[in-house]
Amino acid sequence: MRAGKVKGWLLLTLLALQTACGGALSGGGNQAAMPHASAGFNLFSPEQDIQLGEASAEEIMRQVVVVRDERTEAYVQRLGERVAAAAPGYRFPYKFVVVASPEVNAFALPGGYVFVNEGAIKAARTEGELAGVLAHEIAHVSLRHGTTQASRAYLARTAMGVVNTVAGVGQGDFWRVAAAAFGARVNGFFLRSNRAAELQADAEGAHLLAEAGFDPRDMANFFERLNEREGGRESEDAAASDHPDPASRVEVIGQVVAALGRTPAHPRDSEEFRRIKSRLSGLR
Repeated sequence: MRAGKVKGWLLLTLLALQTACGGALSGGGNQAAMPHASAGFNLFSPEQDIQLGEASAEEIMRQVVVVRDERTEAYVQRLGERVAAAAPGYRFPYKFVVVASPEVNAFALPGGYVFVNEGAIKAARTEGELAGVLAHEIAHVSLRHGTTQASRAYLARTAMGVVNTVAGVGQGDFWRVAAAAFGARVNGFFLRSNRAAELQADAEGAHLLAEAGFDPRDMANFFERLNEREGGRESEDAAASDHPDPASRVEVIGQVVAALGRTPAHPRDSEEFRRIKSRLSGLR
């Protein structure tokens, strides 16, 4: 696909589909039992992922307040690069940005940009939990979920145009009902594919955590605590959400842990992690 031809529409699509993930062994084990996932269907090249991600990041930077603290920026960048070292596929140039927001949230853009809210850093009780938030987002980037969804949306948009044209030519209520039914099926497909992408990012993120020397269960602990903090999810909300329920996410991470065969001893938090948390809390 020529990125320039549909750049405006794709930029809006990527901003709409940006992955919001809040309310997010070293040295052995059965690595062969848990291979890295592979990216799916995609109309874009990895280089175009980078271009589109940079364009989206520029737009986002105009809408959010970024934490401008060299020590915090450097620490999050180092931690992110440590986790991203084993990311599969194309070697994207990862850039980690801390957003001055109390919301516990993070999201990724195609090509390597990862935005993590200050609230997510403060909510992490251990360095492994923060690494888990970053690992999940890195997995979205490395598996190219953003442009995969944009590719599917582009094809669906084209197909919807054909259906609507036919419905406009056709006579009677049948064609209008058929067009509406097709639109509902497309919406359902994207809901299911978004959930599948989240679970895939959980599994791949847990794998990346283990390879970076963290306990993958830290990611599951963070998800469980976040769900408890939000009071759980009502069943009707779960049905309409593009994120899987917390129990499914914890189960997927547990499967990765079981496939790895063992987990490392729980690593101690770095001194820098504690300092950054204090720094963001306004303690000096």
